[in-house]
Parts: sequence; C-alpha cells; structure tokens
Amino acid sequence: MRLARCVLDGRELVAVLDERGAAATGYDDMLELIADGERGLNEARRAAAQATPAQPERVLAPLAPGKMLFCGVNYASHAEENPAAVMPSEPFFFSKLPSAIVGPEDPIIIPFPDNQTDYEVELAVVIGRRARRVKRDQALSHVFGYTVANDVSARDVQFKDSQITLGKNADSFAPLGPCVVTADEIDDPSRLHVATHVNGELRQQAATSEWLFDVPALIEFLSLTITLEPGDIVTTGTPAGVAAFRQPPPWLAPGDEVTVEVAEIGRLTNPVIAGWEQ
Repeated sequence: MRLARCVLDGRELVAVLDERGAAATGYDDMLELIADGERGLNEARRAAAQATPAQPERVLAPLAPGKMLFCGVNYASHAEENPAAVMPSEPFFFSKLPSAIVGPEDPIIIPFPDNQTDYEVELAVVIGRRARRVKRDQALSHVFGYTVANDVSARDVQFKDSQITLGKNADSFAPLGPCVVTADEIDDPSRLHVATHVNGELRQQAATSEWLFDVPALIEFLSLTITLEPGDIVTTGTPAGVAAFRQPPPWLAPGDEVTVEVAEIGRLTNPVIAGWEQ
C-alpha cells in the first residue's frame, strides 16, 4: 500500500493512494496505524476498499516520528567527489529533529542570506516494530515501510566547529514524503534508485546497491545501543552530487525548486524561500 497523510474534505487523515485518488483508512495519524501493526494494515485496507477515492486538497508529511536517525557517508561514490573522504568502518549517524519536518510542496526556508544550503536525497526506513539488539537476519521484519527524505543542510554551520545539530536542523530542513510505501511492496531496498533535481537539472543519481551498509546492517548497528520504536525513521545516506563538492558550489537559493525521488516510492518537491523575509 501507498499510505499518505493528506487533507480530504478539510480533514487531515491517513489515506491509501492509487491512480483513482486518496481513500480514507479510518486513521487520522500514521503513528497510530503503525502502532496497530498487522491489524492496523488490515483495517486500513478494509476501510480504503469501502471508501470513495477523491483527489486530496493537500498532501502532508506522512508522519512525525519520535526520532529520526540519519546515516552519513554511506555511498561509495563519496570518494569520487571528495578525495579526502574517509570511508567509515561502521555506520555513522546523527539526529534530525521532528521540528524540522515539512511535507510535499512546503517551502525549504533558508534562515540567513549567507547560508550555504545543500540538498541530500535519502531513502528513509520507517520502523514498524520495536527493535532492540536485532540481528541482521531479522532486521527487515521490523520495517513498516519506506519513504523519501531530503536531508537539507547548512554546510557553513555544519562544518564550523562540527555544529552538525544546528546545521542539519533549521526549521524546514527535513522534507519527508510524499507517502510511505509498505514493506511488502519493496522486497529489497538495495535494488532502488535515488535522484535529485534542482530547477529541473539532475544533480544526484545512484543505485542503492552502492551502499556501504544496507538496511539490515543499519538496523542491527543502531539497535545495539538505541531502541527503535514504531514510527521512528532511519535513513540510508546520500550519494555523490551534493552542492558542497561541486565547483563552484551551487547552493540552494530563494526561488529554487528541489525534487528528490526514490524509485517505487515517489517524488518529493519543495520550493526554496528566504527566511529573513518572513
């Protein structure tokens, strides 16, 4: 199923998306659906089958997770664009804050005129079952589904005294969506393709088979020390092509439009605006 939070008849709810439109699932919150496990999925399918699909007035960010753990340096292509890059021997993670989340067509807001704002397409994993010290061969059974993330980053802040929390977490710096595709629809997340376009220009493209650490490895690694709860998000890193390592760097600017996409999930588009004018 393709599940989205959207506005139908003026009401925010979770719907199943298909070519006919959006059909209400009976859930208003994606986290509640996820917490209900298989019963929730069955209820969503049943309710959607009985509903009349309609075009949503707006598609929202699919969920507001308790925590978002973003993986850094997870594509071999980093070494091609940045010869100084050190390939990690184990996964590297940082946190994004729920307050940074925006949905499709919501603006990415650059806080200050001189911010060096960058884009990063990522496949995002939505946890479905509590995961604590999970072994690799059981990791995918803890996945509810997958969505698309844009790890927007202010590089001037991030690279100054390793201020990664501030550089990654300005308001609007975590676009998510447009939907969550349930895990049964994607047999192997290592066989997808990701891409970024800025104003229609292709900036990033890669196969997820290029990962240094696949989804089972990431979940196994994280769950050794952090309990992953239903609805939490774990991302899988971004490939080469970000602005920071291009010459000159084409930083995002007000008036730009950014589209990040993952095959079999969808395209997530956001305009860029000036925060100092708000």
